[in-house]
Amino acid sequence: MIHRVDFDKSKPKPIFPFPPFPEQSLFFYPGDSISVKRANEKTETEAPPAIIGGPTSDRMNIRFGYHHHVIKVSFQPGGLHRMLGFPMHSLLGKEGIDARDVWGNQINLILEQLSEADSLYNTITIIEQFLLSKSINLKKLLPIDSVFQLLVKGGGLIPIEQLASASCLSNRQFERVFKNRIGLSPKFFSRLVRFSRAWLIKENQPDISWLQLAYKCGYYDQMHFIRDFKEFTGENPTEIETALRETPVNLKNGVFY
Repeated sequence: MIHRVDFDKSKPKPIFPFPPFPEQSLFFYPGDSISVKRANEKTETEAPPAIIGGPTSDRMNIRFGYHHHVIKVSFQPGGLHRMLGFPMHSLLGKEGIDARDVWGNQINLILEQLSEADSLYNTITIIEQFLLSKSINLKKLLPIDSVFQLLVKGGGLIPIEQLASASCLSNRQFERVFKNRIGLSPKFFSRLVRFSRAWLIKENQPDISWLQLAYKCGYYDQMHFIRDFKEFTGENPTEIETALRETPVNLKNGVFY
């Protein structure tokens, strides 16, 4: 995802409500920096210009800079673990980690190149060349890696036992490998996939009712949906709907939609 926009400097910097999200991503901000405030925190934190992010289980408010420019690389579930090699639970409870702490000055060079890129093609080429250079040491692809994709495409509704069987693992082995590659338990990740799908549908189809959305995403009833909503965002659906309508820009997330 590449998103670039200049905002009116005579107005306050815009804030975008960002949902709990199951994906593993790499973000580059070659323009102005952003600030992040988690739903359960009182203060904003300025984010680094390049972020490695794992699954997030609570809502964040992101304050854009006036010259907003972001490039997001979304990995297939488990892909970031295969590239980095360390357990993904180390990313939990954070806004992400500074990519410079992992790849050092290479990231500063990438950011400089991205800020000078004069076309989308050049931007994508810079990112692809960097990632291809890191793909040499990818961890071995396992059957569970294709199962991750089935889970996401199934909207988080496929039974855990079925996923474990497709991974050629016992339920206990499946949970252990799952946590190592994703950072969350299979059950919680499935709930997160289902909820984030509902959020993205609402973001892209603002006129859909909450009841329609609940059934579309496989919730037993609207109360189950509202329970998840409050757990993941700390607010009720009406408050989030207002925030989405008032934000001056829509990022149109869609990887898990």
